[in-house]
Amino acid sequence: MTKLFDDELNEAMDQLFDETVEALQLAKASPDLDDLAATFAVALLKLGLATGFVEQRHPGFAKDVEEKRQRVIAALTQKH
Repeated sequence: MTKLFDDELNEAMDQLFDETVEALQLAKASPDLDDLAATFAVALLKLGLATGFVEQRHPGFAKDVEEKRQRVIAALTQKH
């Protein structure tokens, strides 16, 4: 990833990735649905922020992410 972005964005992305991983690790240890929902919410928020940061510098990135997400969903539903 270091080659993709300037230093400022790279640092922000590193922090968001670390925070996303931390939220997912907390989700794995979640003792109840309330905690699980909260950790999922944080992880999704962090991924959304990361997508937004890239989108600011590379317009169309968010659309590309959504198109790929839709392809994955379609592929998964075809197999089941």
